[in-house]
Amino acid sequence: MSVQINKKAITLCFTSLLAVQTHAAVFGNYEEEGSLFRSSLNAELSSSITAKFDSKKNSKDAVLYYLEQARILQVNQQYQESLDIYKKAFELIDQQNNRSKVSVTRMGFKALSMVSNESVVPYLVPPYEQVLAHISQAKNYILLNDAEAAGVEMRVAQQIQREIELAHEKEFAQKKDKQKTDKQIDYSTLDEAFAGLDPIAGRIKNTYQNGYAFYMAANLWEATGDYNNALVDFKKAYELQGDSNVAKDVTRVDKVSSNNQKSVPVIVFIEQGTVPKKIENKLAFPMPNGLVNIAFATYEPSTYVPPQSLKIKLGDRQVQQSALVSDIGALAVKNLKEQTISTVTSQIVRATTKYVMQQQLGQQLGSLGQLAGNLMNVATERADLRAWSTLPSNTQVARFEVSPGKHNLQIIGPQSSSTTLNVEANPNQTVFVYVSDINNKISASVSAVTR
Repeated sequence: MSVQINKKAITLCFTSLLAVQTHAAVFGNYEEEGSLFRSSLNAELSSSITAKFDSKKNSKDAVLYYLEQARILQVNQQYQESLDIYKKAFELIDQQNNRSKVSVTRMGFKALSMVSNESVVPYLVPPYEQVLAHISQAKNYILLNDAEAAGVEMRVAQQIQREIELAHEKEFAQKKDKQKTDKQIDYSTLDEAFAGLDPIAGRIKNTYQNGYAFYMAANLWEATGDYNNALVDFKKAYELQGDSNVAKDVTRVDKVSSNNQKSVPVIVFIEQGTVPKKIENKLAFPMPNGLVNIAFATYEPSTYVPPQSLKIKLGDRQVQQSALVSDIGALAVKNLKEQTISTVTSQIVRATTKYVMQQQLGQQLGSLGQLAGNLMNVATERADLRAWSTLPSNTQVARFEVSPGKHNLQIIGPQSSSTTLNVEANPNQTVFVYVSDINNKISASVSAVTR
């Protein structure tokens, strides 16, 4: 791996770097902001956070801030406001997806990242985050009593999942080939860095299918009388999670011959915790010309929230314990692990480029140039910690049937936190209850879909 940089390139890189430092804060990272947003879930939005979102709406990472804002608004039960912000995020995501892969602007950012870090490149929303955004928007529509629009969002989410699945095997094979052919890089150095995350990543089968998306869609299809599609998606949800309650859903829908039911289905969807926290990891990689120091993102294992079941009570009678349908925290960890080889390779190329620049500065400008190059390398080598930090750690469900009429429903969390709500169940309806179990506080909203 060799890099040749002339004096003109060095001058250009330093000039560009100074501009980026001024306008894009390459010395910072997303850790502080992500922590701020996570702590704001289930709490009234402060004026400082609102101002933060307003200041970022025209930034290169605007789409990420829109996603964070929409999620916080939704957890705080501001569904119309959340819906409107998600629409803005989707506009930017569509621009990203429809833009040519070779973009002059993006190529410029990538070039600048070679002398700074990946944080200068505009945030690209990973496909699994796009799926979760459309599921979340479907939730907004259900709570605003627009089942048809919710169905559209569900179909978009499932189309993205199909696209991810088709691309995944080819993409992963290419990364494996690169690992085998690039003999200069000893990737075994990463084993220790990810050792604490392996048990978490092993909790899910793959990163391209989300059981929450299939299960929520299946219940929506069943609620509107589309039993064929409901059966298909219940089966997919069961394949991913294998829960006995989902197996009962498959059996039930498979036997449905009419929608003349005397009882009213109630489905409780629970979003618990937040995804693990991204942190910076620094390693020294052995290369033919010596050690190359790099910084890359990983997750802090201690911030992973294992799923904890909730109790569901009707009046004084416990009817169910919630069951896991999607471990989103594990999905995020597994996705990061799958991207690590290409990320680390890019980091090594960048570190090597910086090293060559440092040596040439020393040759051309003496010890002062050597010192300046060294300081630049240390200051700018930062991991990209951007991610949708307010996503739930996991999603759970409980499903049961009640007689028509008014019912008192209580949701009890693992730390004795709870919430109570009144549910009105009418014939030919399906009741959807959405619960947030975050920061040791439980909140819930209810809506109904009529067949």
